[in-house]
Order: sequence, then structure tokens, then C-alpha cells
Amino acid sequence: MGTQKITITVPPHFLDRVDKWAKKRGKSRSRFIVEELKKRLHILEDEEVTKMYNEVCAHSGSSALDNTLAEDLLSSSSIQEEKEKW
Repeated sequence: MGTQKITITVPPHFLDRVDKWAKKRGKSRSRFIVEELKKRLHILEDEEVTKMYNEVCAHSGSSALDNTLAEDLLSSSSIQEEKEKW
């Protein structure tokens, strides 16, 4: 997987905290930020799938097929990613 350089603006005290944690983990700032964002994105994606699942299952007229599809979505909510090189 390739990388792309971006520019973001953050308050200095926030950047100090990021740098502190990156150093504690023995990682570069970029690697630390990407890994932490990846974790958060997985959480958000799982929450979205759960919300969709709950909406389908809550509908009193939902069919067995709808329930099966929702179960499949829930079980496959984590997206497999390629190994990244830093």
C-alpha cells in the first residue's frame, strides 16, 4: 500500500501529546497517528454495521433473509487491510 503526504492543523499542546505517545511506543509520529486512526475507524465501522443490523432486526416485518444478511454483515464488519510498510 502506498502512502500519501497530507497537511493537518492541530493545536501545539495536542501535537506534544501525540509526540509523547509516539515516543513511548517507539514509533514515528506518522505511524502512530495512522495506527491510532485505523483503530478508531474500525470502531466507527463496527458501530455503523451494528446500527444497520439493529435497524433491520427491529423492523417487525423483516424477513429471515434480511436477518441472515444482517448477521453476515455483522460477522464480516472488520475489513481486512494490507500489511503496511513503514
